[in-house]
Amino acid sequence: MIEDELEPRADEETGEPTTDEGAGSSSGPAEGEEAIEPATPEEVAEVAKEFVTGLLTALELEAELTTSIEDETAFIDVTGESLGGLIGRRGQTLDSLQEIVRTAVQRRLRSRVRLLVDVEGYRARRRTSLVEYAREMADRAKERGTEIELEPMSAYERKIVHQAVAEIDGASSFSEGEEPSRKVVIRGD
Repeated sequence: MIEDELEPRADEETGEPTTDEGAGSSSGPAEGEEAIEPATPEEVAEVAKEFVTGLLTALELEAELTTSIEDETAFIDVTGESLGGLIGRRGQTLDSLQEIVRTAVQRRLRSRVRLLVDVEGYRARRRTSLVEYAREMADRAKERGTEIELEPMSAYERKIVHQAVAEIDGASSFSEGEEPSRKVVIRGD
C-alpha cells in the first residue's frame, strides 16, 4: 500500500488522472484557503530526517541518518547498532515506520510526498532477494506452462516482483487478493 499511495490514480469512469485529496472537488483551493505549493524532495527529506531523529531519541536508539534524493523521491537511511527492532519480521515494522513518517511529513508540509525509509540496508537486500526469487519463479512457470502464486507482499515488494518478471520473455505477472493478503501470481506464457 505504500507505493500505491504515492502514485496518482485514474478516475475509474473517465481514466483521467486524479488524487484522493478532495475527491469530487475542483482542482483549486477551497474558498478561504491559500494554494499550497507542492513540497520539494529536499523539504521532504529535511522534515523526515527531523521526525525520525526525534523518534529515535524517544526510543532511546542511537543511529546515524543520511538523506538522498532520487527521481523526486526522498530517501532516509538509518544505520547503527541493534536496529533490528525497527525492521521487524519480513520488514513489517519498517513498513509501519515508513507509513508513520510519511503521514507526519505530509501533515507538516500539507502536501503529498514521495518518501522511502530504510534501516540498515534492509530494503536493498530484500530487493535483491526478491528479484532473484521472481526470476526463479518466472523460469519455473515458463517451464511448466502454469501459474505460480507467491506469498502475500507489500505493494512495494509486489512492484519489485512485477518489474523483475516484466524483463523475462515468456512470463507475466499480476496481483490478486485484498490487502494485507494481496499476492503476485506469475504466469508462464
